[in-house]
Amino acid sequence: MKIWDIIFVQKEHIRHKIQIDSRDNQNIFGTIIETIESESEAKDITCSLAIAMPNKWDKAELIVQKLSEIWIKKIYFRPSERSIIRKRNEKKIERINKIAKEAVEQSRWRFLPEIKFEKDISNIIKWKNVIVFDKTDSDMGKIIENNWKELLWIIWPEWWLTNNDYINFWDKIKTASLGDTVLRTETASIIAAWLLQNHYFN
Repeated sequence: MKIWDIIFVQKEHIRHKIQIDSRDNQNIFGTIIETIESESEAKDITCSLAIAMPNKWDKAELIVQKLSEIWIKKIYFRPSERSIIRKRNEKKIERINKIAKEAVEQSRWRFLPEIKFEKDISNIIKWKNVIVFDKTDSDMGKIIENNWKELLWIIWPEWWLTNNDYINFWDKIKTASLGDTVLRTETASIIAAWLLQNHYFN
């Protein structure tokens, strides 16, 4: 960074636009030229995505990068019945969290997403209203109840979910469509996140 360059310093609810005045090997000194407070969300709803673990870790990295840019706050990876990767890898999780941080910085978002690899789906769906993106004609705008505060959206693996997957979601679920084509897990995750943000927070 050079003198007179502009940087942004931020936390969850406030962002400072700063012009660099001087620097040394350890410090940067600047002047706050603008302070921007975050706008309140249109609806008091927390949306989380539980994503079937894709067949490669680099696909999980792509999902996290794009969902962080789209501003999803909670991302859960889980081994579905058809998942090839079924075990947590600490080095991969560490790399994924680094990718999320870089994506948040690049997009100037204010929240680092919570990212977990959870083998037991019951630990994720506890106390949440579950909606599955699946092969249905349901309009997701018509399936949300006014008293719902926390939604968990389930993303399928390639070639959809199995009956055992549905059993794990309990019997009180609703479904919403992402179209008629068979989407890859990473494609479905990105499209679903974009639709959620545009549907509930704009």
